[in-house]
Amino acid sequence: MNKEYYDLVVPYLEKYDYDSKEFQEKYHYTGELGALYHKRRTTFRVWSPVASNIEILFFGRWEAYYQIPDIPLEVWTMKKIEQGVWEHQERGDLHLGIYLYRVTYFDGRTKTCVDPYAKAVTINSGHTVVIDPQSVKLKGESAPRKKFKEAIDSVIYEASIRDLTIYPYTDIERKGKYLGLTETGKVNNEGLAVGLDYIKSLGITHLQLLPFYDFATVDERNPLATYNWGYDPVNYNVPDGSFSINPENPISRIIELKKMIKALHQNDIGVIMDVVYNHVYTVETHPFTILVPGYYFRHYPNHKLANGTFCGNEIASERSMVSRYIVDSVLYWTNEFRLNGFRFDLMGILDINTMNKIRAELDKIDPNIIMIGEGWNMGDILPTEKKAIPENSEKLKGIGFFNDQFRNAVRGDVFHKRSKGYITGQLKDDSFLDYEMLQKRFSRLDQMVQYLEAHDNFTLFDQVSAALPDLDMPEYERRQNLATSMVILLQGIPFIHAGQEFLRTKMGNHNSYNASDKINQLDWSRINRQPVEYLRELIRFRKKHEYLYYKNFEEVLDHLEVTFLSDELIKVRQKNEKYDFWFFFNAYEAKSYTLVDAGEYRVYFADNTSFLDEEKIITFKEGENTVGISGLSTLVMQKI
Repeated sequence: MNKEYYDLVVPYLEKYDYDSKEFQEKYHYTGELGALYHKRRTTFRVWSPVASNIEILFFGRWEAYYQIPDIPLEVWTMKKIEQGVWEHQERGDLHLGIYLYRVTYFDGRTKTCVDPYAKAVTINSGHTVVIDPQSVKLKGESAPRKKFKEAIDSVIYEASIRDLTIYPYTDIERKGKYLGLTETGKVNNEGLAVGLDYIKSLGITHLQLLPFYDFATVDERNPLATYNWGYDPVNYNVPDGSFSINPENPISRIIELKKMIKALHQNDIGVIMDVVYNHVYTVETHPFTILVPGYYFRHYPNHKLANGTFCGNEIASERSMVSRYIVDSVLYWTNEFRLNGFRFDLMGILDINTMNKIRAELDKIDPNIIMIGEGWNMGDILPTEKKAIPENSEKLKGIGFFNDQFRNAVRGDVFHKRSKGYITGQLKDDSFLDYEMLQKRFSRLDQMVQYLEAHDNFTLFDQVSAALPDLDMPEYERRQNLATSMVILLQGIPFIHAGQEFLRTKMGNHNSYNASDKINQLDWSRINRQPVEYLRELIRFRKKHEYLYYKNFEEVLDHLEVTFLSDELIKVRQKNEKYDFWFFFNAYEAKSYTLVDAGEYRVYFADNTSFLDEEKIITFKEGENTVGISGLSTLVMQKI
C-alpha cells in the first residue's frame, strides 16, 4: 500500500477508536444519505464524523456531448448537523446535476471523491450525478412484485451478461449488453435458440448474474478492449456502464438494466445479483477512505490494512455505519430493480449480524428472496464465531452456502486440473452424502448449495478431460450427465454454471477473470448436445417432485437412506407412507447390478434417457429382483 494512504489514515486510527461503543453510539445515523432529489430542491447528505469541512463541487448538468469542466462552476459549503452527517440543500431542479465532494482534513489537506450513495455517475465513474427517480421508472413498475420459488425449490443458473450474448455467430444484436438479454427469437448458425430463449427452455428458476454494479476494470468507452468478470467494486449502487448501449448517459444504463430484469421476469426467471461487499478495488481513492479515513476497512494494531480477501483490503462490516451501508445497498437494489436474490462474494469476510439484518429486511419484502454466498473462512481479524460461514449456519437462518465438499468429492480437487473424484473413478470422500455429518456443517438443507462448477476454477469438462484425456465425446457426455444428475436430484439447492450442460470449455484456463471473450463466451455452437436435453428433463423431474426436497435434516434422516454399494455405485432410497423412490448413480464404465424389492416400478431415468413422458413400468418378482444400472448413468425409479 502506498505511503500516501497511510499518511492520511494513520492519524485517524490513532485519534479515534472506531470499534468503541462510544463512537458507534455517538455517530450512528439512521436518516437518508446521498442526493435526495425534489423538483424544487435537492438535499445532499454525507456521513463523515472526522472531516474538518466538506464542500460540494458542482460541474453543471449532464447533457449529450457535455464536456465536464476541470474547475467546478459552483462550490457549496456543507453544514455539519448530527451524528457526523454533513448537509446542504440547494434550490432549483438539479436533475442530472454533476458533483463531487471535497473533504478538508485537520491538517488542511483536501481530497475529492464521488458520493458513496451515488445512484448515477458519469462515464467511467468520474463524477456523481443527481437523478430524478421518476426519470428511470418503467411502465408498470408500481405493480406488485412477482413471486418466485423459495431457495429449496429453485434451480440457479450462473452466467455473465457479457458471456451470454457476446458470441459472434448468433443474430443477437446487442451483444454483451443488458438489452441483449431481452432479445427473443435469436438463434445460432444452426437455427437453435440462444440467449434468453435458450435459458428459458432449460426450465431454470433463477439466473444468477456476475457483477453488474459499477466496477473498475472495463473501460466503458471501449468495453471490447478488455474483459473482466467485475469483482472490482467502485460504486456499489450504480449499474455498470460497460453493459450499456449508451454509457455516456447516466440514466440509460439504469433503464436498460431494468428492461433486462423485466424481460427475465416476464419469462418466469428470477434474477440473483452477485455482490462484492468484502473489499473495494482501489482503497486509496475510494470515497470510504476519503470521507472517513480508516473506518470502513479492517487494520491490524500496527495500522497495516488487513487482507483476508487477497484483494488488498477487507471491509469492516461489523462497524455500524459500514453494516448500515451494506444493508441499504442491498435494499436499494431489491426495491429499485426488483431483484430476487443475492450471491455474496467471499461472504465469510462479512459478519453474522450484518447478514442477519439483510435477511430480516428482505423477509419484510419477500421471504423467498434468495441469499447465498461463499462461506469460506478467510481473514484473521473478525473472530470466527462472528463470521458468515457454514460453521455458524445455525445463526444464519435463510442464508445458503456453497458446498465445496460435494463439489470436490464428485469431480475432484478443483485446484488440481488432473485430480479425480467420484465421476472419474476415484472416490476419496464418501461423507459428502452422510447427512448426519452434513448436519454438523449446515443447520438446514435449504442452506446447502449443491454445485460442481462455477465461474471460478476449471470447468467440469476441462477437469474431466484432463484427468481422463483419452475418452471419446460420448463418454465425456455420460460422465457430465452423471455429475449433473447428482446436482439436480440430490438434496440441497441445485446450482448450474452456464454451459456446464453442453460441456463448456475455457480451454484449460482455471481463472479466466480477465482472459478474453474467446475464453469466457458461451460457445453457442455446442448446444446441440444430448446433455442439454438431459438437464431439461432433470429439472422437469425436480419441479414435478418438489415434495422430495426437504428443508430440514430431520426429514432426510427419517426418510432417506444412502448406501455406497461400492466406490462406484451409490443407492439413495427415499421413502415414506406416500412414496418410495430409488436413485442409483453408477460411476463404473460397465453395467452394475444390485437387488431391489420385488414389485412394480415406474422408471423416470435410465441409461442417460428420460422417460418422464411415458409410463415405463418394470416388474421384479421374488428371486428375480436384480436391477441393472448402465455404466456411467443414473437410474431413477418409483415403486408403485
